[in-house]
Amino acid sequence: MGKVEIVLNSLPMSGGDGPNSYSKNSHFQRRAASLLKDAIDKLIMEKLDAKTLISDSNTTICIADLGCATGPNTFFLVDDIIKSIETTLESNSLKTKQPEFLVFFNDLPQNDFNTLFTSLPQDRSYFAVGVPGSFYGRVLPESSVHIVVTVGATHWLSSVPKEVLDKSSKAWNKGKVHYANAAEEVVKAYKEQFGRDMEKFLEARAKELVSGGLLVVGMCGIPKGMSFSNLSDSIMYTSMADVLIQMQFQGLISEEQVDTFNIPIYSASPEEVRILVETNGSFTVESMELMDPTAWLKREMTMEDVRQWMLCIEATMGSLFNNHFGEHLLDDIFDRLTAKLVGLTEKIESSYREKVMLFFALKRK
Repeated sequence: MGKVEIVLNSLPMSGGDGPNSYSKNSHFQRRAASLLKDAIDKLIMEKLDAKTLISDSNTTICIADLGCATGPNTFFLVDDIIKSIETTLESNSLKTKQPEFLVFFNDLPQNDFNTLFTSLPQDRSYFAVGVPGSFYGRVLPESSVHIVVTVGATHWLSSVPKEVLDKSSKAWNKGKVHYANAAEEVVKAYKEQFGRDMEKFLEARAKELVSGGLLVVGMCGIPKGMSFSNLSDSIMYTSMADVLIQMQFQGLISEEQVDTFNIPIYSASPEEVRILVETNGSFTVESMELMDPTAWLKREMTMEDVRQWMLCIEATMGSLFNNHFGEHLLDDIFDRLTAKLVGLTEKIESSYREKVMLFFALKRK
């Protein structure tokens, strides 16, 4: 699989439950995910046919969280979904069937499933199963699941677009770590990689979901036609490249290491996703909207907010840096990046941070 395998093996969130772990540094993601709660509740209540969930021949309701990481966010998400389902069944006078819930927790094989399962809530109302594998392929049996949810995962590409690593390509992304402020050819390469990945993602989910089942996705998004350079994340990626180039000049890393390091993340517009869904043809679009992931921040962003943001980024992306530059440089890279971004707090505050979380829900035909 070449470079695809290298990237896939680099994506697991920081494991364990120590001070630098994802489980201790994912509160930004938790706050963003909490914004989806009401939307998911409404979807389940209004769009999920209760008879799809339970019948005389089936009293087990199956839920899958793709890209579950190590918790605790996935547990809050699953609990909310189960409560919504129970309310739906009660309102349809079907609760007398006493359903059982089976939850599939999926992530890459290198994910820290030990931490995930040792931190499972003791009072949970469901059976739990770990499912290792990339969600850009099948991870569950055909027609086996009623609700698939994934939050904060599908903006991760299956691999860095090969064109941006090719010195002979117009998309060669020398001196940058992302398509932020990059050449049009780089942006195009990322967009096409996202399209290929989402096509595979939708094909796999179409097989796994029962007819009438729901696919619910929350991911990085962007309004149609807006340049990524307007976003606060663009400031982060540009600063990241500046830090790496500085370390290159100091002899800590090589020029080749800098030029071949790219973050495989793409922010899609609702229109891009809708076209891919329509091309797939297996789903109806029940919801498609951009949300503000910083809606909880009712004040100006402070230097401490920036530091907390970087702790979350390090816990999320740390393994990418470890695999490419060596674990011994991780703290140095993020200390420099944090210091640089703290100095840019006003610029970050004035950047576009509103409609940058894409939420969509699809129903299997």
